[in-house]
Amino acid sequence: MPEFDRKEFGRRLQAFRKQIGRSQENLGRVIKKSATTIGRFEKGTLLPNAEEIYLLCNELGIEEYQLFNSFDKVISKKESINPFNTNTLYVYYIGYYPTLNKYDKCKFVINLIEKYDYCKIELADCRTKKIYLEGYLQSDNFMAFFRFNNYKPTSIRLECSQINLNISNGIDNLMKGAFYCTDTKYNTSARKCLVSKNNLDFTDEMLAYLKIQDKEFSKMENINIWYIEMENKEDFEY
Repeated sequence: MPEFDRKEFGRRLQAFRKQIGRSQENLGRVIKKSATTIGRFEKGTLLPNAEEIYLLCNELGIEEYQLFNSFDKVISKKESINPFNTNTLYVYYIGYYPTLNKYDKCKFVINLIEKYDYCKIELADCRTKKIYLEGYLQSDNFMAFFRFNNYKPTSIRLECSQINLNISNGIDNLMKGAFYCTDTKYNTSARKCLVSKNNLDFTDEMLAYLKIQDKEFSKMENINIWYIEMENKEDFEY
C-alpha cells in the first residue's frame, strides 16, 4: 500500500478551496476552526479528522476520495481526465418505458464537466435536460468507464449504473459499449449501447446492433455468461 502523502492531500484541499473562491477563514468557519488550522491542513502539517473531512468536502462540493492519493488510480494525468475533446456525448440503447409498457429506442446525453483533477459526468434527458444520474469518468487509451449514482442524495435508495465503452479505435465514430443499471425492483440489467460525439438519429443499422443476436443467445446458453461484443471493427453509416 502506498504511503499517504500529507502534502498532496493539502495541495488538493487548497486547490479545491481556491476553485470555489473561498478564503481559509471562511472555510474554517464550516468546521469551527481558525484560518491558521486550515493553513496547516493545506501545508500537510496537520490532518483533519473524519468528521472535519466530511464537512469540508460537503462545503467544497467534492467527494472525499478526491482528497486522497487513492484517487490517483482513477486519474493520474491531467490530459487523461476527458479523452473525448468535447463536453457532450450521446448514448443510444433500447430501454423500457413504464408509461407505455414497452421497450423502445432511448437516447440520453452525457455531460462531461472537467474539475481540478477529475471529470464529473451527468446523465440527462436529451429533450428536457433533466439530470437523472451523476458520477465520474475513468479512462485510458482503450476503455472509458462512466460510473453513475443517484443525482440527489435524498433519494430513498442507492442507484448505481455504469457504461463501459471501447475507445481503442478512436472517438470520432460511433463507439460500442455496455450499459449496466438497476430498476425500481432492484433487478440488475445489462444492455448494449452506442455512444457518439454527435447528436444522431437512430438508423436501422444501429437498432440491429443494439438487439441481442441469436448467436449471442446461443453462446450464453453454452457458457452461462453474456459477453457483449464491443470491438469497433466496422463503421456505422449515419
